[in-house]
Amino acid sequence: MADLSKADQDLRGLLARSIARRGHSPSLAELALEAGVGVAEIEAALGRLHDAHALLLHPNGLAPWAVHPFALSPASCWVETPERGYWANCLYCALGIAAALKADAGITTRFGGEGRTVRYRVEDGRLLDTGGVFHLSIPARRWWDNVIHACASFQPFESESQVDPWCERHALPRGHVMTMEALWRFASDWYGNCLDDKWRKRSPEDVRALFERHGLTGDFWAW
Repeated sequence: MADLSKADQDLRGLLARSIARRGHSPSLAELALEAGVGVAEIEAALGRLHDAHALLLHPNGLAPWAVHPFALSPASCWVETPERGYWANCLYCALGIAAALKADAGITTRFGGEGRTVRYRVEDGRLLDTGGVFHLSIPARRWWDNVIHACASFQPFESESQVDPWCERHALPRGHVMTMEALWRFASDWYGNCLDDKWRKRSPEDVRALFERHGLTGDFWAW
């Protein structure tokens, strides 16, 4: 995994804040102008950030595909704030967007990624719609094997009794089930500071400590 310099991590923070302002990613030329460096330097830094799992680039290119919690192509969740809208690859990231922006938000997605639409509201720093559960199918250590697939497998359900039939229907493993209140606390802790000027990628030790803070232990959460 690539080592990241302070400049690399500063660029990642700048990119996330630019997405938050725009609702989409800046072009490489626009990002270079914001950063005050050349496009070639931006391209090299984005490559290192991708290799370090600090963001995801499109295959065979240098355009950002996901700068978590933001998805940069149409995704399973739509996050509406008073200012603009954003895509997120899963409800965990969608709640992370609301937490990072410190904004009221309405999030539209579907139970189990299937046919029934559900909406979650965040107001005054609280998740108002707390019924049901959230299921994460892919173990944490495998998220970055294919982070788009991993996020797609993280889905809300009306009740835990729906999880096993869903896993069987789609040939996906049963993983970890949490309440919506627990998901909101976890997403807020993980993403709440991701737009700060001094954003830094967490070390494996930091990740494990955050998981443990939320009672996320055992083999599924090994990092």
